Amino acid sequence: MSDSLLTEEEVKTFLGVDQVEVEKLKKRGKLTAYRIGGSFVRFRKEQVVAIRTGKRFQMPDQIDRNVFDLVRDFLRFNSIYVLLFVAITLLIFYFLKS
Repeated sequence: MSDSLLTEEEVKTFLGVDQVEVEKLKKRGKLTAYRIGGSFVRFRKEQVVAIRTGKRFQMPDQIDRNVFDLVRDFLRFNSIYVLLFVAITLLIFYFLKS
């Protein structure tokens, strides 16, 4: 287990669980699976260690995010909807005034 990615067998051995429990962890979102080469499934070593020790694991892109980052991401991904909402609202007010 020297790599940062572990195989399914290594995860089962490290956690001391069977295949059914690994599938439950994946479905509950506690364990994130990555496909390597189409069919080879791997797991982050840090995440597996966090499950074993009972600590909460955060993905690297979730660390140190503040309110401004969340607002920026929201506007970046939903900007068209915000613009359409503003345009429709302005049109409604324009026609109601007339």
